[in-house]
Amino acid sequence: MKRIFFIALGACWLIAAAYKPVTLRQAAQYLSTESSLVEDTCPGQDIFNRFSCTKQEPAGFTCFDVYQVQGDPIDKERYTLLDQTVTTEAVSPEPLCPVKELTCEKFLAALNYNLDFSWFIANFPSSSFAACGETYSCTRIACLAPAATSTPQNPVSQKLSCVFKKNQTFFLGEEITCQNKTPAK
Repeated sequence: MKRIFFIALGACWLIAAAYKPVTLRQAAQYLSTESSLVEDTCPGQDIFNRFSCTKQEPAGFTCFDVYQVQGDPIDKERYTLLDQTVTTEAVSPEPLCPVKELTCEKFLAALNYNLDFSWFIANFPSSSFAACGETYSCTRIACLAPAATSTPQNPVSQKLSCVFKKNQTFFLGEEITCQNKTPAK
């Protein structure tokens, strides 16, 4: 009986020792800049690091791996709006707003989601924005549009001012399958 037990135990050990997991990844998908909108189904559910198969996952095991990447997100998620104000000022409308509807979302879209070089960049945002102090990647842009009450003798403009924080990380996800690297004999 002991002999059968040791033979069975040895066979199990040989099978386990022969299993060398390899991680097969499908094409990565862009997910979001927001961690609350992503879900990792791999063991540990670590959304900041990539998952690799270990001997704990059997051959054929699948999961959806989410991980954080540093760089520029897609255009529409490149910036997060921190502040939007519309005020009235007794000045001529220069620089003229490139949009009819005075919203920061429309303004940013008109600039093709690129605030790196723009005539509309105003003074740097104040330290009252905690997110700016954390990343040092905030930009204030402003433009003016003629107010309904404006006349050539008394120009009045509506000033749109927007503070954006640049997002510098985003999340990708990919389907993972664990397979045995050791060829079958």
